Amino acid sequence: MGKSGERVKKVIALLNRFICLTLVKRIICAVLLAFDVDGEKICRELGLSYKSFKKYKALLDSDEYEQLMEMGKHRRPSELEDYREIIFKELDSGAYRTLREIAVMIEKKTGVTRSRNRIQIFLRNNGYKPLKVGFFPCESGWGKATEVLPEHP
Repeated sequence: MGKSGERVKKVIALLNRFICLTLVKRIICAVLLAFDVDGEKICRELGLSYKSFKKYKALLDSDEYEQLMEMGKHRRPSELEDYREIIFKELDSGAYRTLREIAVMIEKKTGVTRSRNRIQIFLRNNGYKPLKVGFFPCESGWGKATEVLPEHP
């Protein structure tokens, strides 16, 4: 790595204080493309894959060049999303009370095995909230059910 490589590293470090590393690389790539620098050299110095380089070059040449500054959501879709209608139809019937019951129902209906934590996150993201209830119907807190079972203090 020569003097230019060191300069690129310093510029990246300087801009990385204000912008995330991905956007810094996109900006520098766009600037170097504007000055007709060789694509292989850009990929090597910035540590970009050729696929990313091609994508940035295509965006810069198109009318949608402002997308270079947008960070997209790169999350993998949940397998449970494919079975939303089936799961929510069963939940709205009111037959399931606990996450364990819901997990068993999802596994039987869809064949997808997920932990109770993942199911709770999936339900929360889709507008369902857990209700906090006591052990017995007349109970509103976490105390003992003295009214229901007076002989067992």
